This record gives sequence, structure tokens and C-alpha cells, in this order.
Amino acid sequence: MLTSTYRSWQLLTLSAKSNAELKTATANLVDYLRQNRDFKLVDVAHTLQREQQAFKHRRMVICQNIEDAIAALEDPKRLLTNIQETEERPVAFMFPGLGTHYVNMAWELYQVEPIFQDQVDYCCEFLQPLLGEDLRDVIYSHRGSPVNQHSSQENSQGLDLRKMLGRSQTQTDAKMVSATSLLNQTHLAQPAIFVIEYALAQLLVSWGIRPQAMIGYSIGEYVAATLAGVLSLKEGLTLIAARAKMIQKLPAGAMLAVPLSQAEISPLLNDKLSLSAVNGSSMGVVAGEIDAIEALEQQLIKKGLACRRLETSHAFHSHMMEGATSNLRELVKTFNLQPPEIPYISNVTGTWITAAEATNPDYWVKHLCQPVLFAPGIQDLWKEHYPILLEVGPGQTLGSFALQCIENNPAVSQIVLPSLKYSYDKKPDVAFLLKTLGRLWLAGVQIDWTEFYAHESPNIIPLPAYII
Repeated sequence: MLTSTYRSWQLLTLSAKSNAELKTATANLVDYLRQNRDFKLVDVAHTLQREQQAFKHRRMVICQNIEDAIAALEDPKRLLTNIQETEERPVAFMFPGLGTHYVNMAWELYQVEPIFQDQVDYCCEFLQPLLGEDLRDVIYSHRGSPVNQHSSQENSQGLDLRKMLGRSQTQTDAKMVSATSLLNQTHLAQPAIFVIEYALAQLLVSWGIRPQAMIGYSIGEYVAATLAGVLSLKEGLTLIAARAKMIQKLPAGAMLAVPLSQAEISPLLNDKLSLSAVNGSSMGVVAGEIDAIEALEQQLIKKGLACRRLETSHAFHSHMMEGATSNLRELVKTFNLQPPEIPYISNVTGTWITAAEATNPDYWVKHLCQPVLFAPGIQDLWKEHYPILLEVGPGQTLGSFALQCIENNPAVSQIVLPSLKYSYDKKPDVAFLLKTLGRLWLAGVQIDWTEFYAHESPNIIPLPAYII
């Protein structure tokens, strides 16, 4: 187990009764920090969070030290401000599936957040005899290297354009290419995404961010089901490892994202092609045999449609999964499935899962072979709660889908937030997550600051009343 280090980024929060008072408090804080440059930034952040009253005019910024805080508080590009009109808005967790995972995802969180690290360690140690691999060595190719949370400009673009475009930089990337190839093997990728998302959810819950509802995409539904208590953690890990191994043994397949509605896709399907996902009103995925997918791709390109082949080894959520159904059903029958304690959306039905579905082994067989109905699902979730949609996993794919699915909704104040960066984003993981935490606070979510600082033990300092 690694020795955790302190966060090198901190979240400063300010609130006031009016915008004018908020501006004054910001200026006063800058002046006070200039006069007290020997303070620890963590003590300043902790005092602001614990001693302020929470008014509706709110402002936040993330920074690294007192000098950076002074600069950030005077830089409009780094300040985020909001007027919170309601007491508190519900939060819904969204768990992505495969596709946005990458080597070293959440690496800095693993090093500096003990709860996240403990959860990852427990899951990977449980999975090791099932996978024949220590998943930590697969996800974290440089495990044992020192943490690197630092960045000179958090508000810069922070993007690795070569990685974003899929171009390697030098020959030294060979090791990373090899590590990526290993992680992309579906028998390892599926458990890896489950572990990272489950551990991240537990970290967020420990900070007081508890979901009132959830939706998962493919593998993500297994994370939701485990958090909801349908599966115990050991059952969830056992199931995801076995499912991934079963799929690994199936014939190779391909998947194609198409700019078509479900109704437009239906006539294109046959015994070699299945509808795999409905991601939006005109966003679908077709899966099937490689030659059939290639033929469909050419057919649609000739019509002027922009299609995209997904980087995948198998035709997930299609008829090509049927070879694993019998073994999967028999395994799930051995579990003590329970009704969900937190409501979540079903991929299979595109609406709220029922206790009868969640506890029926046949449901999980259907989940393997039938399309992911994300678009109708996110619309149902939105209509029920109008929540903040928090993507708990790497990237922002589900957030992008969600915004397109609910863009015509009259309630336009939706908030869709990420928690982990894309692979090509150079921003530090800790800074990225703290910025989202700050945006949750801006939106009225109550943070458990005591638990947030449980491993740092900061001090309360005597900030003057004209600031807090």
C-alpha cells in the first residue's frame, strides 16, 4: 500500500447575501492573504468552509498556495460564481461503461485520497485470484512512482493534443502502448472500470455527496446495482470478473456508432447486426460480426452519414453475447440478490428498475444481450428528479449524451459535471475533482467538510468577520 500524501490543491469558498458583498469579501480576503503570507492554504480553505454561513451568492476557486490563491482570486477566468436559489438540489450518479478508460486513470487520487486507495486495494486484492493479475499493476503502469499533482497554470488548456489525436509522442511511449493494450483486453478492462468507479463513488459518498438516483451505462449498471445493495461488493466483483472472462472467450465482433434514431436503425438490422445502444434521439450503436459492420459502415458512408467504429474487441449488447448467457445465468442464481435501496435506471427497459427485475437472474442475462437504452433512461431520470448529473468515472461521454437528450427540456438549469478527466487532459486529477466539488457546492450541495479533511487535520485560523 502506498503512503498517502497531502493534497497540493485546495478549494477556497466564499458566500454572501448579495453580489456586491461577495465582491467585497473576495477583495478583503486577497488583502488579508497579502498580509499573512505565512498561513497554510489548507487552514485558510478549512476555516472558510467551516466558519462561513452558506448564503446564496457563492464563489469558489482552486489553488495551490497562498501566492497562487492571491493570483486566482484576482483572475476572473479562474473564479467560478453562482447564485443558488434553492436549498439543495439532488445529485444523480452516472456510471460510464468501457471506452473512456485509460492507463493511470485516477492515479493521483489513488496516491493522495486514502478512502479511494483503500477501496481500490480491497477490490484488486479480491479480484487477483479471479483474474490471475493484480489489477493495480494493469491500471497503474508506473505504480510506485512519486505523485505529481503540480501544474503551473490550472486554468490553462491542459490538453495533450497528440494523445487527444491518438498520436504517440516518442518511442518512449512504447511502454504505455503495451500497458494500454493489456488494459484494453476486455477481461481486464471491465473489472478495471468497475473498480475505479466504485472506489470513486465511495470517496464522493464519504464527502457527503450521496446519490438520490443513479444510471449506469453497460458495466456502469453493475456499479449502480452494487451501490444500491442489489449485489454485495464481493458478488459484484465476482460477477464482473466472470462476465468479462466469458465475453473474452466469445468470437470477436465490431461496433459502429451511427447518427440515426432507433427507428432508422431497425431496417438495417439482420441476423448479423443488432442494435447495441440508444444514446440520443439520433445517436445509436450497431454491433455484430466484423464483416457485416464493415459493410454497413461503407453503406452509410456512401449516403453521406458520419459513422465511427468503436475501439472494441467484441460486439457488446448484441446477439453475439448469447454464447455466455447460460453460464452467466447459473452464476447469478448463486447470489443473494436484494431489492435496490437507491433507485436507478435500467439499461434494459430504459426506465426505473423494479425489485422483481433486479432480483431475477434472467434480467442480468437480458442486460448482457439487449441494447443499452440510455437516452430514454436519462430522460426518465431527469423528469423525476431534475438532478445535478455527476459522471462518476473517466471522461465526460455520458454527460455529453445527457445534455443532448435533455436539451429541449424547459428546465434548462441542468448541471452536468465530470469527476475524472479524459486521458488526454493534462490537468491534475486532484485539481480536476476539487473543481467539480466546488461546482457542487456552488449548486447548493452540502459537503461534509469534516470527512473531506479527515486525513489532513487542518487548523481553524482567525479570519476576520469582514471576510466570513
